[in-house]
Amino acid sequence: MQSKINPDSFGFLINDIARMSRTVFEQEIEAAKLGITAAEARVLAHMGRCGAIRQHLLAESLGMTPMSLTGFLDRLEAAGLILRNVDPNDRRAKIASLTEPASDILSQIAQAGKRVEQKISAHLSDEDWQTFQQTALRIRKNLTDLRAAGQPSENEASR
Repeated sequence: MQSKINPDSFGFLINDIARMSRTVFEQEIEAAKLGITAAEARVLAHMGRCGAIRQHLLAESLGMTPMSLTGFLDRLEAAGLILRNVDPNDRRAKIASLTEPASDILSQIAQAGKRVEQKISAHLSDEDWQTFQQTALRIRKNLTDLRAAGQPSENEASR
């Protein structure tokens, strides 16, 4: 039986790009010798993007379970890069926020991100790269709109 699966379909393509980009990012973070893992760098980068945020929302943003995120946050807190405080609106919830020492690490993470972008956009014209970015932004907005319209989130769909 011959498969009708297209290995270059959107789903496979976007997953391959994300996985391979993550590998290049991991290599850049390791080479930068920041004293944190690439996964911890990802957590910090998302916190830099979101600002102070409830832990469960950060986990959702990262596409991981809250329990998985906790270990990363424990290590980042021990390193003095984040703080966790009780949410004043819900004492059961914790809000994670960056500390001042995280600023320098975030700058270095951003530089690593720029190096990754340069590597993965090599051999593309500036116009092609801009078109790709604009298209990706529109796709993300479409997905965000679907989610807001009541489509289940990634975490909800896997329950």
